[in-house]
Amino acid sequence: MKRVLITLCLSLALSGCLNALPMKFNLHLPARKPVSGKVTVQKGEMTLMAPDGFCVDPNSTRDGPEGSFVLWGSCAAIGGNASAPKPAQQAMLSATIGPVSADPVETAFESYETFFKSKAGRAALARSGKARDVEILAVKREEQRLLLKISDHSAPTAAPVDPVYWREISGLGGHVSALSVLPLAGSRLDDQTQLDLLSAFDETIRDQN
Repeated sequence: MKRVLITLCLSLALSGCLNALPMKFNLHLPARKPVSGKVTVQKGEMTLMAPDGFCVDPNSTRDGPEGSFVLWGSCAAIGGNASAPKPAQQAMLSATIGPVSADPVETAFESYETFFKSKAGRAALARSGKARDVEILAVKREEQRLLLKISDHSAPTAAPVDPVYWREISGLGGHVSALSVLPLAGSRLDDQTQLDLLSAFDETIRDQN
């Protein structure tokens, strides 16, 4: 179990570091450019894809031996083309793929929940790295995923997102994965809409792998 938590910490460290970077996500890009909802990571061994209307922001994508991070936004906004597809929900999506887990991820959800509620866990989730900035508002456990409703008041001003969002922790191809729905500021997406989108995001990725 200790090895699983170490793997989780490594995964969250990657996610936290990348969240702290300025996200070059521009809702009004001046020039059109090709976009896609699909990207391969982990040396081509894994394909990540978001639901219709969401496209990869190449400026925010990171992929390396320590893990991978991908951010999706509206295809119209990412590509600078108002006629390109737009998602039904006003949100951004992110996926973090951590190292390979030594143990099945779904067997450790209780330990994960305990960790996330701890000072160290909240600090790992916070973009600022400070536990006081994060509050776990709700936790849902399912057979293959752990769902967290998170309030992060250190949300970067460079990304137009609300501080409250839902994140899923699950296993994907042996890796610890974290998928998030990040509502755009002022979108007022309710919990069920966010959870439905998170489920669709999960299914889309699993269909590719």
